[in-house]
Amino acid sequence: MGSRTLTRAAGPDRFEHAGCTVVDHRYGAGPGTPFVLVHGIGCGLSYFEPIAPLLAEHGPVHVLELPGFGDAPKPPSVLTIEEHAGLVVALLRSMGRPVVLVGQSMGCEIVLEAALRAPELVERVVLIGAVTDPDERTALQQGLRLAQDVLGETPATNWRVFSEYLKCGPRRYLATLPSMLAYDTEAAAAALTVPALLIRGEKDPICRRPWARRLAARLAVGRLVEIPGGHHNAHSTHPRATASAILTAPLRTRV
Repeated sequence: MGSRTLTRAAGPDRFEHAGCTVVDHRYGAGPGTPFVLVHGIGCGLSYFEPIAPLLAEHGPVHVLELPGFGDAPKPPSVLTIEEHAGLVVALLRSMGRPVVLVGQSMGCEIVLEAALRAPELVERVVLIGAVTDPDERTALQQGLRLAQDVLGETPATNWRVFSEYLKCGPRRYLATLPSMLAYDTEAAAAALTVPALLIRGEKDPICRRPWARRLAARLAVGRLVEIPGGHHNAHSTHPRATASAILTAPLRTRV
């Protein structure tokens, strides 16, 4: 990958569907396969700012802010994983060509669900720091793991995450959490028919290695890549290594 830095296109797009608004921040252009990036719970654009320009050297990048997160307007009710996925599918249909669909944390659940609903619109799925480990499917356990992760992240990454949490607000964050905890990520991975790549930071306490290996083994066509030294937000702390994995890691049948 080159060292060129790309800036965002002037002004984000606003995609309206089913009474909700998705904000679409675009980087780069050209004929390459688009990358569509879907954030985790409570987060938004700043979460992906380190990695988006690197991917944009290889194709147009769309960083989504889902309803109620980042700068996207808050809908009257809190959306489930399935409802978020429905919005992503509608946006992909409007784009008119297959994409590389990248999710991080809760975004992994959303992109899995979207790819299950419309596999013809997805060239490849990338899951970064997947949730939720079925052995730790409670708000308390996830809160403790989040606290553990914060201690290992860089100050810049913690600032990005918690500034996004402030935009979201604790009420919407907590109201979204039950849907995230309830979603069966392993079953979705087992049903997936498009190629997939699972990425975890080597030190990620949320997407722990034993579960990541089990999840990767459920993928019909996919594999697991670990980012050395990374925690849950490896895309932010190690953007070049994560982008390289997305772009170059080979896929094989079963892990």
